[in-house]
Amino acid sequence: MKYQRIPYYSPKKFSTYKKYAELFENQLIISLVLLGMILLFKAVDVPIANSFINATKSALSYDMNYENTKKGLKLVQSKIPWLKESVIKVFSPTEEKTSENKTSSDVPQASIKMIAPVTGKVTSGFGMRVDPITNQLTNHTGIDIDAPIGTEVKAALDGVVMLVEEQNQDFGKVIVLRHANDVRTVYAHLSEILVKEKDQVKQGDIIGKTGDTGKVTAPHLHFEVWENGKPVDPLTKIVIGDAASEGAK
Repeated sequence: MKYQRIPYYSPKKFSTYKKYAELFENQLIISLVLLGMILLFKAVDVPIANSFINATKSALSYDMNYENTKKGLKLVQSKIPWLKESVIKVFSPTEEKTSENKTSSDVPQASIKMIAPVTGKVTSGFGMRVDPITNQLTNHTGIDIDAPIGTEVKAALDGVVMLVEEQNQDFGKVIVLRHANDVRTVYAHLSEILVKEKDQVKQGDIIGKTGDTGKVTAPHLHFEVWENGKPVDPLTKIVIGDAASEGAK
């Protein structure tokens, strides 16, 4: 009678297999969570989404094999038809710009100079500062313009309302406009919002009123300008009286 030889696995081998199994499980969970968050941010399409996606790219390239992750997602995509190609592009080292980012038929293409959304003293400029709420050094991605509650806020350029949020944790009532040439403008801490998403607006149209919603110490308008997914100093685009000198303080 012949006996079938049973392979011998030492406790050390089992420990090694268990280690790799746990590593794979952790990486899978992290990937699924990140993918879900990216899908959410890409659907909302707000400027902050770009920062999150860039940070995610860095994390993946550090902890995981970048190309293997991309290949894995493409395999999943082939099995799940509704998984959009745009999700795969998030993980591409050289992410292609979509036609919406370059030019969009619903965004007015007029080439005009940006105007100030309100007139007032710039109480906090663009760049690193000590946050008045947390007292920590943070990057201020816009400028704060002092204005009484109820001051009318104007659209800085022709554009389309891409986001309206009533209860943002930091910005309170906030509006984001999309303009031609991949430009976005952000208007935060409003007391009233007078437009809705997908509305087309002309430069100078009243889109809301200043307030003190969100995290603030006093009523003002927080205004941001984004170009090609990156924040730029609004004072290089607009003039608010002596705002340039005040913003530098």
